Amino acid sequence: MDTEWAPLRTPDALRTWQEVLRPVAVEMAREAPVLARRLTEALGAEAPEFFPDADSAAEHVESNEAHFRLIAAALERGGDPRLAELPTATVAATRSGVHRQLALGAMLRSYRLGHETLWQWMFGRITARAADAAEQARAVDLASRWLFAYADAAVTHTERQYTAEREAWLRSATAARAEAIAAILAGRERDQRRAASRLRYELGRHHLGVIAWGIEASSDGRADSAVEQAVTAAGKVIGADATLTHPLGPQSYAAWLSRATPFTDADLDAARPAVPSGVRVALGSPAPGLDGFRRTHIEATHARRVVTLSEPHAAPVTRYRDVAVAALGTVDPEQARTFVTGVLGPLAADDAGTFRLAMTLATYLDENSSRSRTAERLMIHPNTVTYRVQQAKQILGRGIDSDTLDLRVALALLPTLRGLPPGQ
Repeated sequence: MDTEWAPLRTPDALRTWQEVLRPVAVEMAREAPVLARRLTEALGAEAPEFFPDADSAAEHVESNEAHFRLIAAALERGGDPRLAELPTATVAATRSGVHRQLALGAMLRSYRLGHETLWQWMFGRITARAADAAEQARAVDLASRWLFAYADAAVTHTERQYTAEREAWLRSATAARAEAIAAILAGRERDQRRAASRLRYELGRHHLGVIAWGIEASSDGRADSAVEQAVTAAGKVIGADATLTHPLGPQSYAAWLSRATPFTDADLDAARPAVPSGVRVALGSPAPGLDGFRRTHIEATHARRVVTLSEPHAAPVTRYRDVAVAALGTVDPEQARTFVTGVLGPLAADDAGTFRLAMTLATYLDENSSRSRTAERLMIHPNTVTYRVQQAKQILGRGIDSDTLDLRVALALLPTLRGLPPGQ
């Protein structure tokens, strides 16, 4: 069999490739998802700022998996590693990194860790497959040379793409707007007129901060389109007459909806049916002016964190006002978990039946122990409310007629429990 890569053309090298390296390549293709997650976890542990949210981590997993599959396919056919092109997912991840203002050095760090991760994996497979010491030495030599050549070519491609993408981005209005938004959110920009000029967006109005993101992985652009459509639709149904959008990452956007008059609760409730399947929307509280622009976005960010922790129980649209207690209570995740499990005990169990009882009790307490109003909110029979509340009380082993502040807070935090890190 002819090979592209010249070092494989000697009889001994060709035999070693056929008997050792090709089977390793086939196994690598199967293991690509596992290797991709392993690399992403290693990079996240070493440089947490690399993944500010779940979307960027998922994007990196997709890029890594595409890389490993490309390497496996090229090695299986004996391809020249210097001729490999970057996968589409990796090109997209590099572009996203530029827009998130990641330094080139930080992005290239992933190649060093990727090389290390893959070589450790390959070395173990090679030693297991080689028939003798001579074949093992030959396979190790060929594999290391091939992998180094691929890494060198990939880094060169990435450097060129990063440089070109960054130059284009810095010239764009998007970059100027991103810098202006960052200055406002960080509190560095206090001049409302100057900020409005830089943004090309009127700030002397009432603003509603929105964060919208997709929860289903996609690489064809349809998820991004659905998220953008959700922002546009929300703006229309709540009566905004101006919208400012700002990409946060793959399938994730921040937006500000504004108008001259204040937004009402009825306006915001209208946004709920406007969100398509597979999209989540977090809303801050409406607020006026430059300070309001900043504050409503920060609240939307906290609401998003609560939604992410609460999956799969989260609603399509979440207002900060409705999850403010959970947002405050989960700033320290370990303390939050300890508090919830300490107060609720068995009622914090991770099963659907117990969770349903706990959420019924939470609504019952919110409605001042009104069985009828609880039934109306949950769209169940009043007798069902009574039964569930009694079951919840039995599991709790305590009364609910007085001193319920700790209970109410624990129930507000309960939906986030699955997303919180496990206790040490």
